[in-house]
Amino acid sequence: MSPRLIAVLTRLDPRVLLGGLLFIAGLIAGEGWLLVLSKPYAEYRTLITAGESLSASLNSLPRKESDLAQLAEELRQVSAQLTGQMPAATPDDQMASEVMASLDRSAAANGITLTGFRPGVRRQVLEFEEVSFDVSAQGKYLRLSQWLLDFERTLGRSATVSEFTMKSADEGRLVALNLKAVLYRPLRAPGAAK
Repeated sequence: MSPRLIAVLTRLDPRVLLGGLLFIAGLIAGEGWLLVLSKPYAEYRTLITAGESLSASLNSLPRKESDLAQLAEELRQVSAQLTGQMPAATPDDQMASEVMASLDRSAAANGITLTGFRPGVRRQVLEFEEVSFDVSAQGKYLRLSQWLLDFERTLGRSATVSEFTMKSADEGRLVALNLKAVLYRPLRAPGAAK
């Protein structure tokens, strides 16, 4: 230490000198303590934050039991709707005649002619039986288009058109339409699809 500094320190009151030394020692100890504890404290805060976010995300997830109940209710409603539109107890030949009669009435109402109807293949798709029909019709293009748009109203929401072709007929005055209509109905019993 320099002699001037020692001279200044000896002129100070011993209590002020002791307080200054204690203050500096406290700062050094506090800084050392913070350096030692800063990393564990930061890790502790990270763990607390991660725990809070996990807790919030787990609380926001829906309960599995309520999901199952909701899905079961939706399945019951869809099955009831399909059953109401096309009862599973309907014999195959009766169902084919009902579909043909519905399509024929709808064709006549739209001003077209139903020229062919043939039941197609059947197969099981999940819990439903897929029943297909090959249908042919002839008429003016716009009327055929309207007839296709009315398919859901004619056969119910369980019917779809899986493929169709149109070509000119009667020297271009009419259009011939060939399509495959597919209906879905609940299985009568396990393995009942043909």
